[in-house]
Amino acid sequence: MKIKEWCTLQGVRAEIKNIHWLTKKELAYNSMIVLVFCFLFGVYFYGSDAIIAIILKALGMN
Repeated sequence: MKIKEWCTLQGVRAEIKNIHWLTKKELAYNSMIVLVFCFLFGVYFYGSDAIIAIILKALGMN
């Protein structure tokens, strides 16, 4: 589809028909994946910060 055709109301409607909307099950699954990764990254960064703090304290730089 050309840009000129896409900028019309018919073009927009045609593009909307091509959208794949998630089902409730897919949305719940994808949301759970995002929350799990956010939690894991939070634990990772918290742990990394704690280890760096321990190392700096042991070196007397804190």
